[in-house]
Amino acid sequence: MFAIAAADPRIVRHLAFMRMRVRPLGMVDELPETRLLLELAKEAFRQQVAKRVRPLARSYVERWMGCELWLYPSVIQRHGNELHSYKAVVIETLRKTSLDEILSICRTTRPDLDDLWKKPAARDKLKKEIERAIDAVEAS
Repeated sequence: MFAIAAADPRIVRHLAFMRMRVRPLGMVDELPETRLLLELAKEAFRQQVAKRVRPLARSYVERWMGCELWLYPSVIQRHGNELHSYKAVVIETLRKTSLDEILSICRTTRPDLDDLWKKPAARDKLKKEIERAIDAVEAS
């Protein structure tokens, strides 16, 4: 879900440029190239959500909604260096992507699970997952 740079070669080129200039979290929205980076990151995030939802079995989604499973720890572990390098962009992307947007991606990617995506438990679990992901990235 959070492997931003790996999803889009445009981001990789832009991030190489941006890596030279580190900004505090409060400055994420100030420069035009940063806004472009955030737009690219948001699109990459959407693609990663779809990529991760596509292969999920119904039973897995049901267990995930019941808080038996969490997705963010494996993503944090797998992409830790990238998340640390682009922490501000990742956090901003997570905060600015609405639950409705993410659920819409899930519905579009897996319409056969629409009955699950419509349940309040899906929204609640997704909110918890995003909150914990943000906490984990901030702590990295």
